[in-house]
Amino acid sequence: MNRPTMLEERPESQEDQDRYRVLIENQAMGISEVDAEEYFLFANPAAHRIFGVPPGTLVGRNLREFVDEKNFSLVRQETQRRREGQSSTYDLEIIRADGARRILRINASPRFDREGRFLSALAIYSDVTELKEAEESLRRRERYYRALLHNAADMITILDRELRFLWGSRSTAFITGYTEEIYGRCFLDFIHPDEVPQARLDFDYIIRNPGITFHGVRRFRHSDGTYHYHEGYVTNLLENPTVRGIIINSRDITERKMIEEQLRLRNLELDSFATTVAHDLRVPLSIITGYAELLQSDDTDEEERRLYLSNIAKAAQRLDELTSALLTYAQAGKPEGRVAPIDPGEVIREILEERAEDLAGKGVEVRVEEPLPRVSADRFKLHQVFFNLLDNAIKYSSQSRHPLVEIGAEERQGEVVFHVRDNGKGIDPALAEEIFMPFKRYGEGGEKGLGIGLSIVKRAVEAWGGRIWLTSVPGEGSTFFFTALPGASA
Repeated sequence: MNRPTMLEERPESQEDQDRYRVLIENQAMGISEVDAEEYFLFANPAAHRIFGVPPGTLVGRNLREFVDEKNFSLVRQETQRRREGQSSTYDLEIIRADGARRILRINASPRFDREGRFLSALAIYSDVTELKEAEESLRRRERYYRALLHNAADMITILDRELRFLWGSRSTAFITGYTEEIYGRCFLDFIHPDEVPQARLDFDYIIRNPGITFHGVRRFRHSDGTYHYHEGYVTNLLENPTVRGIIINSRDITERKMIEEQLRLRNLELDSFATTVAHDLRVPLSIITGYAELLQSDDTDEEERRLYLSNIAKAAQRLDELTSALLTYAQAGKPEGRVAPIDPGEVIREILEERAEDLAGKGVEVRVEEPLPRVSADRFKLHQVFFNLLDNAIKYSSQSRHPLVEIGAEERQGEVVFHVRDNGKGIDPALAEEIFMPFKRYGEGGEKGLGIGLSIVKRAVEAWGGRIWLTSVPGEGSTFFFTALPGASA
């Protein structure tokens, strides 16, 4: 048998009963009693206001009238818990008499008779609809901001005071390749070693100055081991009780840095181009002007006149060669052209036939790997590239005892990488970039030419979206590499 309640241990006086009645009737919270079948046995005035019914009309009505079927199953479940002697707090959605839906937060306890039989459930409740809406609004805002953070194109990272990773947005993982394994590790461990000392000084300054925003660019190591340029804005929110961290908003600007470097090289190339062209054009013009002035002299004899005219003609021919070279150089950089699948082997065979007499005369052996992968490129530009690279290789390997030029290719990571290798005297590595500038001549022993062949190669390769570079060991030879996209098989 259950133990009697405190109210049953001591008989209540009429004064006590009146006091309790006044307290209950003046409560702002709803107080009611329902039996085992959910019929109201008692309801205070606040309960009537909450359910939206006239005073004194709740007793005898069933709770089912105010609850839809979905929520009534919760009522039955809670009633069963009361039968088992359990008290609980839960939220229940009701439908007021005027049709409005409200949410009640209910504290319910069971009531038993002296023999331990369940009599009813006593409940105290309040309308928490606005509170629930505020909570849901807060959750929606949290979900909204979390979605913004997770789906932002820029990377968002949080570090602790020791610069250890605490959190990263979805874009951070997508861009860098790191997931949970980076948490707890120090940010400086991923910065390029050359930049760590300055980065450490920057973070010391940031930590000493809460609330400031610091802008910087650093090379950050991605999961594949490559370093990318990240531009970031760092804000110290360690003292903010909501964040308690250092926020980094950053983006990968590697492509932008590459474009800037290309522009720098292009500007350097343009400066060199302008200077060299101005010099090379001025020389024949000076010759023409000088001899033209001599021709105007009255004391010039016929033999001198013929000599002066001959030198003027040679200077004019030189000007014509320079003009043609400039036109070729300009056209090599134009992206226009008919891009189609090409067999490089056919192009090389055509060039070898054109240069057969020269190759034989200089004793140069040319070895070509067969078959070469097909590529997608403009045939005229590909011919320019192989012709000029072969011409360069012949020029510098012909001084060797057994001059040899090797041409081959292989497919790597979605592109075809060609190589043209010679066993000539090689090139100083310090000139690896300058050698592709127009009108630069580095050959010793009076090598002839305008110094525009390799610059034409570079512009042609870049015109179809490829890359070109050089490896060389002085005294052992040079290898030129360039890339092109694979072409469809025949």
